[in-house]
Amino acid sequence: MKRLYLIIFLAVFTACGSVSNPERAINNLEPRPGVSSTQIDSISQTLRYFPNQTQFSIAFIADNSFTFYGAVRTNDTLKTIDNKDSVFEIGSLSKVFTAALLADLATENKLQLDQPIQAHLDFPLHDSLQITFKELANHTSGLPRIPSGFVWESLWHMDNPYKDYDEKKLREYLSHEMELANKSETPWQYSNIGAGILGYTLTQIEGQSYEQMLQQRIFAPLGMQHSTTQRKLVKESLVTGLNKRGNPTSYWDLGAIPGAGAIVSTAEDLAKFGQANFDPNNEALKLQQQKTFTVNKDRDMALGWFILKQDSTTLWNWHNGGTGGYRSSIVLDVDEKKGVIVLSNISAGHSHAAKIDSLSFSLLKSKENQTPSPEMQLF
Repeated sequence: MKRLYLIIFLAVFTACGSVSNPERAINNLEPRPGVSSTQIDSISQTLRYFPNQTQFSIAFIADNSFTFYGAVRTNDTLKTIDNKDSVFEIGSLSKVFTAALLADLATENKLQLDQPIQAHLDFPLHDSLQITFKELANHTSGLPRIPSGFVWESLWHMDNPYKDYDEKKLREYLSHEMELANKSETPWQYSNIGAGILGYTLTQIEGQSYEQMLQQRIFAPLGMQHSTTQRKLVKESLVTGLNKRGNPTSYWDLGAIPGAGAIVSTAEDLAKFGQANFDPNNEALKLQQQKTFTVNKDRDMALGWFILKQDSTTLWNWHNGGTGGYRSSIVLDVDEKKGVIVLSNISAGHSHAAKIDSLSFSLLKSKENQTPSPEMQLF
């Protein structure tokens, strides 16, 4: 039956058909200090695949400096804009922040990473499942990507699929329905519901909402003034999300599982978080970066981070995010203290959405060999 639900979900998701490649746009992107012509060319070659009104908000991070570059496609022309403080949904990049909260509580000895979450919940988990904090953070819990029954319910509001997934449904799932998808195969399986459960459990430990924890432990200390799970607080700066055909689409509400993907943020704010990851004295973020699982020869897991193995000496921390109207990517070379963030307002369902991940990688590779410009804004 679950397989039938998945087939129905995929059929409806693709029913509108694929989006044909738009014609090549006129490239009027302008140079900016600290951004090379090669990097601008990479931006233009990616942005041209997406419909009019698609924006990219890009941050280049160095040890003690940031550079920002904004671009938009309008009237089939690529133009440079200033959008470093424009707000985008970041989707599953939120999982990195959920894991950062986990690491923060662990460094305060409020929990143990290998401890089952059951110890911090006031109701029993279904079948007495023993799932640890670390397993939820690195996707080795064996939980499925989405909870049982979710596919059928989301068919009625696929433009905002999680909006009705409230705490009552989450607790019902945890106590009566939750079961492992992988019992004998490899334990690694990417899980939205797993990240949501992690965030929920952390709120139970602290007696605070997910938003309160983010603000007090991460956003306020780092000066991330436009980052929140409450869109109404930043509505004047929020960029309109586009579906895969380039039409305005609904924002996503994450109900009782905001830790899976509810954060909205800006390139400027995320650059501050990225830079904080270079601080050797940040005990929580250093803990979060440590390898916890090997997925395959090219990829390891930390807490919330994918670790991409570029070669024998280069490791990148990476995560992407996607909703019905947005796609994002963050990649950090912690050893070299460099990173790139790409935010966009195009649906993760667009046929070329993965090119946004590739753009972040190519921009970081080109940045690795650059000397920071003295005209960069310093913090």
